[in-house]
Amino acid sequence: MFHTKWKQAFYADVEPISLLDPLAAVLGAVEDAEPLHYSYQDCVKLAGHACPSVSSAFQLTKLALKKLYGDELPVRGNLEVRFAGDRTAGANGPIGQVIQFITGAAIETGFHGLGGQYSRADLFSYDAGFDAGPGITAEFKRTDTGRKVVVSANPSLIPMTDEELSYSAYLPKLLQGIATPEEREKFYLFWQGKNRKILLEEHPGAFIVEQS
Repeated sequence: MFHTKWKQAFYADVEPISLLDPLAAVLGAVEDAEPLHYSYQDCVKLAGHACPSVSSAFQLTKLALKKLYGDELPVRGNLEVRFAGDRTAGANGPIGQVIQFITGAAIETGFHGLGGQYSRADLFSYDAGFDAGPGITAEFKRTDTGRKVVVSANPSLIPMTDEELSYSAYLPKLLQGIATPEEREKFYLFWQGKNRKILLEEHPGAFIVEQS
């Protein structure tokens, strides 16, 4: 059995997102009432890296599903997502991929269904005209009830110490391949420390959940 050896131990402390997936059940991947569990590590594998954008995408999706479903298990594939911003701007593409991966909502290239059921295509859209404030914003809609929620993430509001911020200066040397082992580790204290705070701490204003 092969296991990824993660450098950051706190990844294992992040509660996964659990959903039912009727398509997975009908085709025999899981039993009907058996949930699929999407971990933060899964999203890191999808993106190929861990960063504040990936962390924020995971966390805002978790908050949206909790608001929409309460104590029920969310149903993957029964969600529409409208993302505020152009798909090619900044990190919007990778952020959207994380949200699509968890919810099953896909762009036009997604699964088109079986027998008129289980379609995932066109359930996710990028909307450059979506009026949203700073940070990352997405609207989630349950297709069965029509209930909507808007979740915004602004990781820039999460406080970092002066010492942590000073370690960010090592990024150029790291990218050039000339950072010392000590400089690399100091940069990771900043970069991965920000991820940890997004995922495991609560900071006023960093995430806002509103009924749409």
